[in-house]
Amino acid sequence: MRLLNAETLEFREFFDSDVPKYAILSHRWSSDEVTFKDFKKGVQRGHEGFTKITLCCKQALRDHYNWVWVDTCCIDKRSSAELTEAINSMYKWYKDAAVCYVYLADVHWEQSHYLLSGSRRKTVMTHFCGSSWFTRGWTLQELLAPDNIRFYDQTWQYIGTKNNLANEISDTTGIDLYWLTMNMPSDDQIPRCTKAVDCRAHMNAWTSGRKQPSVATRMSWASKRQTSRIEDMAYCLLGLFDVNMPLLYGEGRKAFRRLIQEIIRTTDDDSIFAWTSTKHELSVLPDWLDQFADSRYVHKVAPGKFKRPPYTLTNQGLSFPITYRFSRTVRSPGFDNLHPKIQIPLNCGSCGPNGFEYLVLEITEMIGVWVRVHEDRLKLEKIDGAQSSPFWKPFNHIIHGKHSTREEQEPWYKELKEINLAVKGLGAGLS
Repeated sequence: MRLLNAETLEFREFFDSDVPKYAILSHRWSSDEVTFKDFKKGVQRGHEGFTKITLCCKQALRDHYNWVWVDTCCIDKRSSAELTEAINSMYKWYKDAAVCYVYLADVHWEQSHYLLSGSRRKTVMTHFCGSSWFTRGWTLQELLAPDNIRFYDQTWQYIGTKNNLANEISDTTGIDLYWLTMNMPSDDQIPRCTKAVDCRAHMNAWTSGRKQPSVATRMSWASKRQTSRIEDMAYCLLGLFDVNMPLLYGEGRKAFRRLIQEIIRTTDDDSIFAWTSTKHELSVLPDWLDQFADSRYVHKVAPGKFKRPPYTLTNQGLSFPITYRFSRTVRSPGFDNLHPKIQIPLNCGSCGPNGFEYLVLEITEMIGVWVRVHEDRLKLEKIDGAQSSPFWKPFNHIIHGKHSTREEQEPWYKELKEINLAVKGLGAGLS
């Protein structure tokens, strides 16, 4: 890790346990940033980016930190290997920092703003929350990873901390207070899916010590953010999902598909299927972040009711064990014939007025390929047990066109079949 000495403005590299306490900068890049190459050539002075770095260093020295890390100058971007290592390590670097300074170049703040209340304070906070910093992809991990975050305006006037500005930040970003502060919530901080009396999924997470939001929830936080390069919308989420992968600039949206595949390899969180689309998508996996925009309150639940073997990615798509099924026919767009539709309850869902409802994945067969049946909203169903619905039927009865009676129904938790679901870019010819 290359750090900048806040007093001498000289670089030094540190490894693992030798890394000293340091301050780290989070900001929006401008067109006049200073790079590592500029520092080495001695042409950094006179640039707007250099002023930002020196003021960051002065603040660090006031806070008794001798070292700082700034992404513009502490990474030699001429080296693809160094850039890859830095991006794969960046979440950890922000998390390990003693303090993170968030510099908001488009916000003006005055000391008197602290004394405002009511509508006047609301107006001032609107300017703070309107900063473009809250809309960028890279700044999501920079908001979530550090514990100690301090916000500064365009003149390095102190605004406040992440904790004392948490309500405004939560409203702006769609990130619940609990996930921002990671403290056991008070009653007014419990993130409610709806007006449900009890949000079981949240409470299960707190009482079991599993303090991590679902994949779908984290995707929803990033769904409306942007980056200058398409690939960076995937790369900026590596730390948030604790995965690593090589950087291939020029691959476009394929970077997001690779991210999804890496997440599948490292987690059993079914909420990765909790996405919607207004387009006729055949792939069972999402194609872009905006498809998770409505998935903020989708929660992973502990495996128990649905004991399904793991699904795996192959060169033929997603190999998926069918443990639960529901049969009826569906007319597939572009096809005249009717196809059987199967519904698979997943180990995730959302809380509604009547309690927790499970997400249901719908699939159908088209020309020998199993594809997802898409709707513009998530399909949820209340499932209490084997007798919850007369429509759950064994998969083998569907395949052979038979009709089972209520007495013939097998236990709805019994595994009977494994199929390959279409995935864009794998096997089924989807592109």
